[in-house]
Amino acid sequence: MAKPTSASGYDKQVTENCERVLVTLLRGLGPWKESVYLVGGLTPRYLVPKLTTGKIPHAGTGDVDIVVELEMLTKTDAYHSLEENLKNMGFERAENDKGEKQSWRWKAKTEKGVTVILELLADNPEISGGKVKPLPTEGKISALNIPHSSMVFDHHEVKEIRAELLGEKGVAIEKLRYADLVSFTCLKAFALDQRHESKDAHDIVYCLENAEGGLDAAAKKFRDARSGKHVKVITDALAILRKRFADDGTTEGYRKDGSVAVAQFEIDGEGDEVRETRLVRQRAVSDLIIRFLKAVG
Repeated sequence: MAKPTSASGYDKQVTENCERVLVTLLRGLGPWKESVYLVGGLTPRYLVPKLTTGKIPHAGTGDVDIVVELEMLTKTDAYHSLEENLKNMGFERAENDKGEKQSWRWKAKTEKGVTVILELLADNPEISGGKVKPLPTEGKISALNIPHSSMVFDHHEVKEIRAELLGEKGVAIEKLRYADLVSFTCLKAFALDQRHESKDAHDIVYCLENAEGGLDAAAKKFRDARSGKHVKVITDALAILRKRFADDGTTEGYRKDGSVAVAQFEIDGEGDEVRETRLVRQRAVSDLIIRFLKAVG
């Protein structure tokens, strides 16, 4: 199932169902729920709980991406808790573009037939070269190795969320651990650099543009985080933002592929008026990232 290439392709109801899947998963994991952390496109829902009037809304998502601690894949009781929960929710393995079933990517349908994708991710530094590849396990479930994703264990926020469980089993309240602005931005920057999906650029800009406390508060979080153990990861991620969005000696930032990706993703259509609107957005996006990088220092 191909992902939409523009914001108009995302459905608010699908995003709501993603939250239902997330709460249902947490509800069934018992003590192991503390070993999973939300990253990816559903995270902005919690990083920006209230959008300022006039701002461009977040596109939403059709996926639930969670980072699991490696211990969950190696401890028998944790592994079976995860496997049993997915089975009870009616999940089955999702296919890739070649029709091959994947052990780290699962899908389920809601009561109204809406398909939601659950992706299991992990960070195994022992894999040579930090490659993105499925981690081997003895059962039907594995996780996709995402280098640096374990930084979410040190950089996350916690809040209670509520949603109706799948299968019409009532409303549940669960404690969610999700990537904070630092880890979310860093992981999205690496994703943008590697796969060049416009949605990644949109996610980054949306969260920085609407960060609680403004851009200066966002920059302070990064300055504080650079004194911790993930300093190289953060420095590399900021370099990617500079490369994809900011001016350099040859190219102005608004012409960079990151700025263009945001505008094309957010603004549909053709013609001179659309191109002009996109150009204005490209300049605003580039200016935002430049100001952010300057504030970080």
